[in-house]
Amino acid sequence: MKDPTYQKVVYGIVMAIAVIIVHFLNVRVYPLHPIFSILIAILIIYVGITAVKKSGKFEQTISSMKYNLLNMAVVFILFIAYFTIDPS
Repeated sequence: MKDPTYQKVVYGIVMAIAVIIVHFLNVRVYPLHPIFSILIAILIIYVGITAVKKSGKFEQTISSMKYNLLNMAVVFILFIAYFTIDPS
């Protein structure tokens, strides 16, 4: 594996944000067709990753321990957000 960078962590954050936004729209705003949900998620991920690639701020390498902890935090926040949005 190449040296971990903040850029890889931010890619995961972008994907988590896309899932949270699509889930929020689907549950709270309007029930979306699954194909439309996937297309919205792909669009959000594409825009986010393009913005991250253009920015040079995230190319700093980090330790494997910090990389794993940050990824674990992203997954935990995604888990909490996904079930918090769940309809009552």
